[in-house]
Amino acid sequence: MKITIIYSEKSGKHPENIFQMKTDSRFANVKFIPHLKDEPLACNLCGKKCYWCRGQYPLDFSEHIQELIELPDIYPLFVDEPLEYLPKTFLPSDVFVVIGVHQDILVELPRLINEAGGKAILVPCEGSDWVSRWTREKTIEECERFGLEYDFPKPFCAMKKGKFETINRFMDFFRIGKPKIRLYIDEEDIIRKVDVLVSAPCGNGYNIAKHLLGVKLGEDAKKCVAKYWHSFPCMGGMQIDPELGDTILHIGGYLHYNALDHAEIVRIQKNRE
Repeated sequence: MKITIIYSEKSGKHPENIFQMKTDSRFANVKFIPHLKDEPLACNLCGKKCYWCRGQYPLDFSEHIQELIELPDIYPLFVDEPLEYLPKTFLPSDVFVVIGVHQDILVELPRLINEAGGKAILVPCEGSDWVSRWTREKTIEECERFGLEYDFPKPFCAMKKGKFETINRFMDFFRIGKPKIRLYIDEEDIIRKVDVLVSAPCGNGYNIAKHLLGVKLGEDAKKCVAKYWHSFPCMGGMQIDPELGDTILHIGGYLHYNALDHAEIVRIQKNRE
């Protein structure tokens, strides 16, 4: 499977006046892309104590990233000529992941993706202002016009399988989406091993799995998930989202608590897998 990621650069610049805006560049540059390339930046929470627990999983998908298309992160509020910010053509990819780009540019992408032979577009929303309802519905309309699969998970870790085959394969191949884990528990309810079956697209699942080792199932495990999910850190927006009725950050937390509550449990003898 080949994917293309379209995202905003991390320029360090700020809008010069009220007629400009800044798109989010953190999630793509600091979390999602480093996670898919298995770079050290993907997880540095443990500092000098890090033994790269991610190493037990095959997480370097660099060869499957067909193209990284970096766009500016400063725009006028309304972009009159969105195509000027995009390449004339895209390389062929199965899935195009669009993260934190200007909404006027987003609605132009289905046609270009279709022309490149793309099959699906994923538009995660880590902030309530990333994609308006109108923009989402207009983009979906364009996707259906060109026969593209689509998903707009809010947040990205809420993505789950549905009616679209290519997006389902994307989730299986990269093992990302709604978090899912398997716990190996001894006779004293101590967690002895954790398998990450599906991680949040930021890679937080592997961080949480490491810190669950040696923790007792129940309240202690819940506190552990709360601590290490939040401190990774989660980059979900902290404003109340009108569609969700809660902050996107909180939704991300609930999804990780749910992964613990519904984890696959394997009972083992102490000191054995």
